[in-house]
Parts: sequence; C-alpha cells; structure tokens
Amino acid sequence: MKPRIDKGLSKPTRKERPGMSASHLAMVRKLPCCVCGLYGYDIQAHHLLRTGEHGMGRKSSDRYAISLCRFHHDQLHAHGDEEDYLMRWGIPGRELASALWSKRGDLEAMSRVLFNFQQQAQLKRRTA
Repeated sequence: MKPRIDKGLSKPTRKERPGMSASHLAMVRKLPCCVCGLYGYDIQAHHLLRTGEHGMGRKSSDRYAISLCRFHHDQLHAHGDEEDYLMRWGIPGRELASALWSKRGDLEAMSRVLFNFQQQAQLKRRTA
C-alpha cells in the first residue's frame, strides 16, 4: 500500500534576511560583556530593539547585536528603555553594534573595537 503523503517532498528553504549571520552572532558571544567586561559562557548576543527592523515575531537583524552577560541582559530588559540603560553605562549601543558588524569575521578586531568603546565609557563615567 502506498503512503498517502509523499515523503520525498523537499522542506521549504528558509529565506535569509539581509544582515543575518550566525557566525557573527557566535563571535559576539565570544566577546566580553560590553557593560562589565565579564568573559565566559554566560555571554549573550542582545539584538537592539529600536532599529526599525523588528516587528511581530521578528527581531532586529544580527548587525544590531551587542554582547551582554546574562545579568546585564536581564537588567536591560527589566529597565525597559534600552538606550537609557546603555547610556547610563556610557555605551552607545547602535554605534557599538555598527562597529562590531563592520569588523565581522575578525574576532581580534571586534575585541579591539569593544575595548575602545569600554575605555571611552569609563572616561565618560569618571567625568560625569
């Protein structure tokens, strides 16, 4: 007896959106937290919220990803205003994400970018 459903049908291919990169997200997760500098297994890639790209069931593209430890990621979402939260720490989120995306594929260059942003943030916090 022949099965009723043809199992030879191919599965639909998922269309990749521009600005999406699994390898970039993997590298972002290898960076330290942009707020506290913590390294380790608990680093998450946070997709910035107010980019104009996300909508119902859709997050911002990976070009807007920054590295946050689980603690600061949870705090950011609990705070509610992402831009305000990051600026309290002296981190311009959009600029950081853009700089990381421009160095994608080069973990060492991405680390230098993040280090420079963290230094600038420390200087801002000291003078404030």
